[in-house]
Amino acid sequence: MRLRLVLIISAAVLVSGVGTATVVARAASASGGHEAHGPGARQFVGYWMGIDPLDGGDSRRGITTNNDGTFSVIGRDTVFTLCDGTDRAIVTVSDARVAGSALISDNLVITCINTQSTVKLKVRYDVIDRNIVRETVTSQTDQPVDEIIFHRISEE
Repeated sequence: MRLRLVLIISAAVLVSGVGTATVVARAASASGGHEAHGPGARQFVGYWMGIDPLDGGDSRRGITTNNDGTFSVIGRDTVFTLCDGTDRAIVTVSDARVAGSALISDNLVITCINTQSTVKLKVRYDVIDRNIVRETVTSQTDQPVDEIIFHRISEE
């Protein structure tokens, strides 16, 4: 599990350094392999990028499958409002599961490195298109927190 997280983080650093032109070209040329209508479980796997409309920050998520059929998510943002506006935090989910056409978990954890605190939230990923998902984050009492549109820039 730790090796998988290290690989995802390494891939994130590598992809971010390659440049916007390469990222756009790769996303545009991606093809085949997934169902066109109604997502399969593999629809969620990959490296995703988006812009948080609340703070304008760059948001990234890596989604991988676990041996037990669940999914893990690791992420970073350039601004974590819930961590005093710093970029010093990490998003993790280790038990996401497919429910209908969505990927869901009640255990999204933001670990704020600057304050050593954690925030536990719920998350839902809905497929909009083959390479586009909407991340909806709510509190544990289902109060809206944030909604970000992510574009897949690479698959597993």
